Amino acid sequence: MMRISETQRKIVVLLNSGPKTTEEITELLGIGFDVTTKELNNMMKLNIVKKTDDFPTKYRLDDYILKELKRRKEIADKDSFRLKIQMIIDLEGLVEDVVKLHLTRMKELLEREPGITIYDVKTSDIIAQDNSYFGYLDVTFTAKDFRTLLHIIMFYTPSSIEVLSPTRFDISMYELQDGLIELAQRVQMYSREIQKRLTKEEVDLLSKKIFRGN
Repeated sequence: MMRISETQRKIVVLLNSGPKTTEEITELLGIGFDVTTKELNNMMKLNIVKKTDDFPTKYRLDDYILKELKRRKEIADKDSFRLKIQMIIDLEGLVEDVVKLHLTRMKELLEREPGITIYDVKTSDIIAQDNSYFGYLDVTFTAKDFRTLLHIIMFYTPSSIEVLSPTRFDISMYELQDGLIELAQRVQMYSREIQKRLTKEEVDLLSKKIFRGN
C-alpha cells in the first residue's frame, strides 16, 4: 500500500508535464530546498521518480507512474462522479488459499458494483501472522452519490478510508435522507443476523461492550 504526502502529490503533478531540477521544483512549490530534497529522495525509494542524465540533474516520473496517470486520466475523462475515495479492505482467515479466494471474489464483486467507477484495485500478498493469514484490497474509486458510498462502506467494511476529492461536498436533504435510510437498514439487518447466531447471554455481553461508557 503506497501512501504519499501532499507535497509529493504536488511534485507528481509538476513532473507529469516534464522533468525538472530540484531548484525548479522548489521555486514552483514555494517550499524549502531541504524539503524538496527530502521528498525527492523518499519518492526515489518508492520508485515514483528517477534521476535523468542531464546536467544539472533533473527528476522525472517513473515510466510506470506516467502510464498509470495516463490511464487514470482516460477514466476520469469519462467519469461524472465527484466523490473520489481510497479505502483498504482487510481479510483474515485460518487457511491461506481461502483468504486468497475471498480476496479475489471480493475484487470481482467490487468491479460489478453499480454506481461506482473503479480507478485501481491492488491485491496485497498474503501475510502469515500468528496462527492466521492476512490480506487486503487497496481500492481507489469514485461514487455516484452519498448513499452509494455508504452502501460500499457498510457492505465491504473497510478498515481505512480516505476522501481524495472534493475538498468540499454539499448534498441535498433528500440525498442525505436516502443515505441515512441505507445506513439504518444495513445496521438493522446486521443486528438481526447477529441475534440469530448468538445466545441471549452473548447478545447481552456484546451490548455491554458496545455501549460501555454511555
